[in-house]
Amino acid sequence: MVPAIQPMRCFALRVDVLPNGDIDINSVEWFLNNAIGPDQWLMTTEWLFSEPPDLEQHGPTVPVLVPEEVAVRLVLTDLEGPIQRVVSDHPVVGVEARRWRWAAFVTEPNDEGQGRFPWQRAHA
Repeated sequence: MVPAIQPMRCFALRVDVLPNGDIDINSVEWFLNNAIGPDQWLMTTEWLFSEPPDLEQHGPTVPVLVPEEVAVRLVLTDLEGPIQRVVSDHPVVGVEARRWRWAAFVTEPNDEGQGRFPWQRAHA
């Protein structure tokens, strides 16, 4: 059974781009793991659920889902860093939450056919 949906936030996270044009996923993982911890976030490389922030103003960004209880840690850590990576955030509810659950399932399919967020899998 899939745990109930807890409050979550979606951050627009500024990312570095490699010379070949790809997103530097390693630097994103390093930042998120150090800022809020492993298994506390889910990222997609495409904006599937809302419009991305303005590219000219903010540069390239990716959406990152985190439980609301750890969202504050990410923002506080980001404010202390040399470059502010968090461009914007919003609460995730309803249809968007269900779409993120689908993204979680695509990331790690299971026999039950239920999407579990990384922080739910870590405590299962």
